[in-house]
Formats: sequence, C-alpha cells, structure tokens
Amino acid sequence: MLTIGITGGIGSGKTTVARVIETLGYPVYFSDPAAARLVNEDAAVRTALVDRFGRETYSPAGRLDKERLAALIFNDPLALADANAIIHPAVARDFRAWRVGRDEALLFLESAILFESCLADEFDAVILVSAGLDTRVERVMQRDGVSRDKVLARVHNQPAIDEARADFIIRNNPGDMLVEQVLDIINTLTNTRQWQ
Repeated sequence: MLTIGITGGIGSGKTTVARVIETLGYPVYFSDPAAARLVNEDAAVRTALVDRFGRETYSPAGRLDKERLAALIFNDPLALADANAIIHPAVARDFRAWRVGRDEALLFLESAILFESCLADEFDAVILVSAGLDTRVERVMQRDGVSRDKVLARVHNQPAIDEARADFIIRNNPGDMLVEQVLDIINTLTNTRQWQ
C-alpha cells in the first residue's frame, strides 16, 4: 500500500483532483472537513483551543466560532502557529486511525498544508496541484463570493510551496487536461517499481 499526499495553494484545484481520484475508486482523506469535525468533537482539541483563545472561541451551543478564530489568527503568526499546533496533531491522529486496516493499493490524503503538517514524512509520494495566480484568484472569488483583495490576502497568508518537494505536479489551468494527468500519475504509481 502506498500513501500519497495531495497539496496545492488556495484555488489550485487540489480538492477537485482529490474528488477525481475518489471517483476512480481510491480512498481519499480530506483534511479540512476532518479538522472542522475534530475542533467540535475532540475534547482535547476543544480544551486546548479554549485555553489558548478564550471561552468565546465556542458558541453557547458548543460549536467553534470559525470567524472569531480566523480573525484572531489571520494576521498573527504566533496565534496561527499555536492553532496549528493544536489542530494538526489531531488531524494526523485521525488520519492514522482512518488508515488502519485498509488494504487498497493507494491511499490519498488531501491537505493545503501538507508540508507543514504532522504528516509530511509519512507519504510515499506527493502530488502538487498548481495553477496560475489569476486563475486561482478567480476561482476563489467565484467559489466564496469574496473580493479579489480578500483572496490575495489569503493567498499571501499561505506558505509558498516549493515544486521541488513534490514527486508529481498537476497543472490545473484552463485548457489543461486534468483527468488525463491524474490517470497518468495513478498509472505510474501502480506500475512502476520505484513506487512499490
């Protein structure tokens, strides 16, 4: 069994690539939904977030106030690092538990911050999904209904990804053949000795 990471900057299309892979029948662990679940369901995560960011981080109903937390960490690198130090290990544990007992030839994990996470060294290969800045900004503006300036602020708040750290690169600009690139990579992973 090979464990493959899928990463890319905001608006690159990494989730689209992951959905294509899932449609092809391969299991994919999606980090963002897992993190969203864990901040509400994992008692240790909840306690640590309240201890660091205050009781108001959670609503009276006990749900994380995502907008409040985002406002606290967006322009504060130390606060962001503290939040990541709480959430990333929980996602890593959850992923490892999800992986136990599986016998598929390929397992995938999708994460925007794969190289910064607690899982970076656990992958047999990494796929980087890449797109031009204008394409990425346009996608996020349409998807989230936000201004160009807000998208650019989010782009610049994400760490840059060095393409040299990836084993495979998928180009996801208009006109690029996305599915064909995914199939080529899966073919390489399943048929080349280097990846077995």
